[in-house]
Amino acid sequence: MRIAWIDCSAGASGDMLLGAFLDAGADLGVVNTAVAAVDPSLSVTLERTARHQIAAAKATVRVDGTPHPENSPAGHGHGHGHGHEEPAGDGHQHTRPWAEVRRMLQEAALDGAVRDRALDTFARLARAEAAAHGVSPDEVHFHEVGALDAIADIVGVAAASVALEIDRVVVSTIALGGGRQARGQHGGIPIPGPAVLHLLSEADAPVIGGTAPYEMTTPTGAALLASLADDFGLLPAMRIEQTGVGAGGRDPVEVPNLVRVVVGEAIDGQSTELVYETNVDDLDPRIWPQVLARLMEAGAADAWLTPILMKKGRPAHTLSVLVGSANAEVVRSVILAETSAIGLREFAIRKHAADREFASVDVEGQRIRVKIARYGGQVVNVQPEYDDVAAAASNLKKPVKTVLAKAIAAGHDLWS
Repeated sequence: MRIAWIDCSAGASGDMLLGAFLDAGADLGVVNTAVAAVDPSLSVTLERTARHQIAAAKATVRVDGTPHPENSPAGHGHGHGHGHEEPAGDGHQHTRPWAEVRRMLQEAALDGAVRDRALDTFARLARAEAAAHGVSPDEVHFHEVGALDAIADIVGVAAASVALEIDRVVVSTIALGGGRQARGQHGGIPIPGPAVLHLLSEADAPVIGGTAPYEMTTPTGAALLASLADDFGLLPAMRIEQTGVGAGGRDPVEVPNLVRVVVGEAIDGQSTELVYETNVDDLDPRIWPQVLARLMEAGAADAWLTPILMKKGRPAHTLSVLVGSANAEVVRSVILAETSAIGLREFAIRKHAADREFASVDVEGQRIRVKIARYGGQVVNVQPEYDDVAAAASNLKKPVKTVLAKAIAAGHDLWS
């Protein structure tokens, strides 16, 4: 499986992500073909630059060959996204309603996967802007300049990610920034902006304020991350093939203003998962079996209890739950609802797992399911399903240990 990890420790914007994907090996010609299919006036150029002496690529959106002001080296390179640009010239700007942008994407000659990604990203932006301004998504209007910029960034990133044939994307904790309010089309905008918070809340993305006193993640950047991410967390286990570094327009002293995209092949049998833990000393022990069952039903990969001795000599249990990020929120809810815990510890771990498959064996006329584990292409374990073994033992009027031994032997014979 080909995977990509996006490092957002300095935040993210559309042009930063586009530069990073292009630097990671995506073809600029493919990106420009996709961008021009939506609006022929748009194109993207790429130049080499550096932030804090780290080499990077700077993507610049051009309208009719002229560099877009939000992406020029003199600009801040992060923008304020949709509905948030500084007024230009006489303060009047044309707007594009979400319905028009949607029609442009639907009618453009785009690869299906590119179109779907772009539509999903813009739909997230429309929902976020609608929530921020208290209107419906269909009432959202993107300012003309912001709409053109976002079309190039969003369609460009969509085309680049498809061109790199990425199967799974993991995104790091996202730095949002802070500091004084920004000036936008409608007045002051708090940082992080309402649209950014809505986008990343909807995606259940992990965020942090960050180290720089300005907007580090723009609405366009947040929408792209929310759409691209299959998971959030640390760099997953992979064999690295390419690394791309995209620069923003600013070069602040606080942090290298960069997004990194690391692309590689996933290492079989490894994944990043979460462990939740909590110490409980005041729950009726008869409830624990139900708690463990509910956690497994909620999608936990495993759940277990460890006896401990707490302060003042009180006997207690540590509840530990292993879960993937997709089911993490549901598992958290179950722990807090079904136990007396009022807080949890969370940490990420790397999990190594053998490939598994299931088969069945015959023991004296009884069918018993067995789980076969392979590692490095070799069978390393054969384990019968205990419930099947117990049922067979009862039917055969034989000890469970006897039937278990025969089922294990039959399983090994099956794969020898």
